[in-house]
Parts: sequence; C-alpha cells; structure tokens
Amino acid sequence: MVSCKEKTKSEKEENKPTEIAAWKVDLDTILEKNNPKNLDLSKHQLFIDTTRNSENFEKLVNWKPNRLDNDAIVYHEKEISKKHKPIMIDLKQFPKHWISLKKLNNEFVIYEPCDGNTTAFEINKSSVLFFYQLEPDADLIAGLKKITENEISLELRTIPQKTETEKTELTIKPTEIENVYLLTYSFGKWYVTPKEKVSEFDIVVNHCPTMKRMEFNGFDKE
Repeated sequence: MVSCKEKTKSEKEENKPTEIAAWKVDLDTILEKNNPKNLDLSKHQLFIDTTRNSENFEKLVNWKPNRLDNDAIVYHEKEISKKHKPIMIDLKQFPKHWISLKKLNNEFVIYEPCDGNTTAFEINKSSVLFFYQLEPDADLIAGLKKITENEISLELRTIPQKTETEKTELTIKPTEIENVYLLTYSFGKWYVTPKEKVSEFDIVVNHCPTMKRMEFNGFDKE
C-alpha cells in the first residue's frame, strides 16, 4: 500500500506542469549597444542605449517627482510632522534631483528596470524624497550640517518604524570621477548623478512591454 501511494504521488508530480514566473521566460541576457529606433519595442529588449536623445534619456532629463499624488510620501511626511517640525533650508545652487548609477564593466551607467523606475532622489527645502525602484519614501529635514556647490550633509527625521531614534542622516559628496557622486544614507549607499548630467552616461534598458521579466543582475559587485 505504501509503495502504491508513493508511485501515484510520483506520477502526479511528473505530470504536473512546470510553474515558471512570467518574468523568467525568454530573458534576453545579451547586452548590446543599440539605438531603440532599430529595435522591435513591441517585444522584450535588453540593450544599452547610447543615443543621448532617445525617449529613455528624455524621460530622465525631464523627471520631476509627483510628490502630491504619491500616498506613501504624503503619509510619511504627515506622520513625521506629528512629532517633528521640519525646518526650511536654502539649497542655493545645489542640485535637487539625483539619478542613481550602476557599474558595468567598471564604467558607470544608468539602469532602467523592467518593473518600477530608476531609483532617484529629491532634496527640497524641507524634506528628502526617496524614489526607490518599487516604493517611495520620505524624511523631513531637521538640520543642515554642511552645504557647498557640490556637497551636502543633512540631519533628518523619520518614522519610528525605520529606526527607534527617528533620526537619520544623508550626505552627498563628489567622487574622483566627474559627475559621479556618492549618496550615503543611514540605510544604504548609492552612486548618483545630478539629473542634468544623465546624458553623460549610457542607459541599460530592460524593456518589457507585455509582461514582467527578470531584472538584469550582471552589474559589477560593489
């Protein structure tokens, strides 16, 4: 009886269709430099956009966070402001909008993911907005420790779910590479560039118009 049951179970398992997540099917993993105009964009395409004038670049150059219509950002700002009153700072000429960078073959590039958006950041007069790939976040500014033409250091206040002290810090400093900065936050580090400088970098595009695909994971390890 035992052997019969085991045999039946085995046959069912063998005949069961293999379940594969939609974004893992037919992934194009060969990265090539290309102009999107030369590609069939009705299909999944993984490529390096070097054009500097495509829709991919225009979208980043013209990027403006829609903070008022974003429920997550509104929630965070309201929750933090119940305990902490934000201060207003003068950013002078310091860039407000920052786009994250990745390293590919020891060169910096921008990544446009299949699902979500390129991670980006905004610093305004009273808060810092974190536009992660899938979820946004926000902290209120509590103090300006340092600001120059190309460097900033901020004290922030956040929600208690992120840290019991409700205190965080953020700095942006230039690296030795032109137009590449290091953004350091209490919970992570990112290489970034001002929005106005995105045309200095190629874009790795994971274009998936019909279904989710696996995100490209071939970037250099930090």
